[in-house]
Amino acid sequence: MRTWKLGLAAALLLLPLTFGTTSAAAKTTTATAKATTTKTTKTAKRTTPKKNYLIVMGHGAGDPGARGNGTTEAHFLRQHMLPQLRKYAKEVKHSTITFYNPKHNLVSDTLYHHKGSYKLNKHTTVIMFHLDAPAGHGGHVIIHKKHPTARDKRLAKVIKKYVGLNRAYNGYSFRTNLRNCNVLRRRGIDYSLVESGFITNKTDVKHLKKHMAKIAKGDIEAITNEKIK
Repeated sequence: MRTWKLGLAAALLLLPLTFGTTSAAAKTTTATAKATTTKTTKTAKRTTPKKNYLIVMGHGAGDPGARGNGTTEAHFLRQHMLPQLRKYAKEVKHSTITFYNPKHNLVSDTLYHHKGSYKLNKHTTVIMFHLDAPAGHGGHVIIHKKHPTARDKRLAKVIKKYVGLNRAYNGYSFRTNLRNCNVLRRRGIDYSLVESGFITNKTDVKHLKKHMAKIAKGDIEAITNEKIK
């Protein structure tokens, strides 16, 4: 009888200790789980893929494009616009911007060599820059859907602010007769084609040269939807 009482007393003495140990273990497990979740969330944020953009200067590789005011479309885009776009492309934080080789012509690479747009990653958004001709004033954005995207609207605002919009399109034109663009459309590649102004219009060219840095900064911000200081 005495032995049984001693055993019971010992069990009662150990019982709180067991409960305390279990509770502490549970708290440790919970804390570890929370720490792991937080770490996983932070890692997920760090590894979120950036949006990829490919910027293309129109024409080139022997194709001068439109002519006017003592220059050609291909030369003007590469001499004046390309350096500024490259400069501001380095400033964005949440997007990756690459440039199509300016010594090449995306259209001819696509249509005559079955490369170009046929070889682009489908997750890349393509932005093509051109100058208009033969006669007129202002620029617009050629879009691949019947209605402009938020990006198209931002690009049109840049044109309107520094050069002016072409009244014939009021900012946008939906085209389905551009062969290279049709390749992009059939492959499901998002794109915008920016007609920055008329190369044949002295005022347009003057404004483009005068405000090129601001235009390029505005274009990069419009494309990526990121603000550059």
